[in-house]
Amino acid sequence: MSRKKLTILLGTIAYIFFILGCILAYAVQYITQVIQVESFSQFLYTMQVGMGGASNTIVQILQGFLLNYALWIVLGTLLYGFLLHSQLSRKNRTHTRKKWMASNAIKAINCGSLLCMTGCVGLMISQLQKGYEALKIDQYIEEQNKFSTLYENHYVKPEADLIQVPAKKKNIICIYLESMEATFSDREHGGGFDADLIPNLTRIAKENTDFSAQGDICLNGGQVTSQTSWTVAGLCAQTSGTPLGISNSQYNHTFSESMLFLPKVVSLGDILEQEGYTNYFMCGSEASYAGRANYFRQHGNYEIYDVQTARDEGDIPENYDEWWGFEDEKLIRFAKEKITKLAAHDEPFNFTMLTADTHFKDGYLCKNCPDDFDEQYENVIRCSDKRIAEFVEWIQQQDFYDDTVIMISGDHLSMDSLINQSVGIDFPRRTYFTVINGAPYTLDRTRDYCTLDIFPTTLEAMGFTIQGHKLGLGTSLYADVPTLCEEFGFDDLNTQIAYRSKRFEDEILKNDGYTPEEEDDGFLPFFFNRDDSSSSSSHQTPRLPVFEEE
Repeated sequence: MSRKKLTILLGTIAYIFFILGCILAYAVQYITQVIQVESFSQFLYTMQVGMGGASNTIVQILQGFLLNYALWIVLGTLLYGFLLHSQLSRKNRTHTRKKWMASNAIKAINCGSLLCMTGCVGLMISQLQKGYEALKIDQYIEEQNKFSTLYENHYVKPEADLIQVPAKKKNIICIYLESMEATFSDREHGGGFDADLIPNLTRIAKENTDFSAQGDICLNGGQVTSQTSWTVAGLCAQTSGTPLGISNSQYNHTFSESMLFLPKVVSLGDILEQEGYTNYFMCGSEASYAGRANYFRQHGNYEIYDVQTARDEGDIPENYDEWWGFEDEKLIRFAKEKITKLAAHDEPFNFTMLTADTHFKDGYLCKNCPDDFDEQYENVIRCSDKRIAEFVEWIQQQDFYDDTVIMISGDHLSMDSLINQSVGIDFPRRTYFTVINGAPYTLDRTRDYCTLDIFPTTLEAMGFTIQGHKLGLGTSLYADVPTLCEEFGFDDLNTQIAYRSKRFEDEILKNDGYTPEEEDDGFLPFFFNRDDSSSSSSHQTPRLPVFEEE
């Protein structure tokens, strides 16, 4: 190989390593400083389903990369361009002195390329190590090599003799708030901020039911376990009591419309559909993102309204694209219209909606957002607090309200790095959760629970009776029965959920990711008992030693 070709080759390799080093450095910076990734399972899930529908996040990532590394990329590209130009335009030297000087220059360039390569390799190795630690990959590997009997001993699948339907069926409006935490309240109310970012939601929770003791002014929220810490996983947890584990080797979703999503799981939508409810899901983004549309269509036959529906129906222009699709101001306006139509029918309804303005990074600052705080994210949270409070007030003024339960819940903890920076990494963060106009909470104590407990709690808030008060891994907070958090402690429970489970993989996760043609057996029919009385028979789930490893 000629010197010229060798110089160009070394320079090109050095340039490629330089670009890769910059990309890797920003990737690590993003997952350690910009967002908070709770687990490697969350990262794997996102990588498997792809980023379709998350164009806003992609734009933010690209903007952040350019902001931090554009100057370095430009300088590196100029140097590489100068190297190519100098070598491609270089002529063979006949003069001895000039030839000697050119030879030394080439040696210097080659040495510089080698030093650049060495430095970039060292940078990449150090960044890979940081990323390995930040994503908790070693912890994930350890978890995948251990088995728990948690599901064998404590997972309760809805059966015919477990659920009794009330004589008077209530409507349910489920408002899932993106990244909404009880943490956003002030310290007086158990939050982590000097000023209450959610004064209205704090008031609503304390005026209604947040499952805390009488006189306890602190907000009580749900803890978030492994495999429930991102949106679709949080929705699965809160509507089926089931974590979204991905330890099954067949779990590799691309989420075509025909792909099955947890086909063996029985959810809130499944139960309500069988009881004649109209199920409806509304969001301002693409519902198909991360499999949300699959989940709601296959579990309750929800009618779905998302950004594409809004375009198709002329509610927004065809080319409208704001934040994740359309902003929460429009979402709530459209929700009012749809709820009014649903309430005009005789059938009970389940209206479920998911907001997006409070999504990381920094949230969506609309024209009506206040400017009370230095950080944009804090202003966005305060704006969402006001908007949701006004929406709840509107619901309460409607004729159908007396027959309607409202459930407000944060889907998971916020991934915006501002939170840990503001309250500290050791602060006991919890999601926001409250029930309005539901069954009365008669236990005078503050419950310790996780978001998996919201599934049976929602049903009992609506007047359903659950024998044993447990469904999935959740326990109704209305019942004088300990949640798994109360029974074993959150840390131990969280560890066991992260471990693999033979029952979870062989039974609960069975056929997940398949198409209907591939499914080897169909759904079992579910029939629930109707009971006009409010009493329930005693039922105890068999208890075995829970924390058993293989």
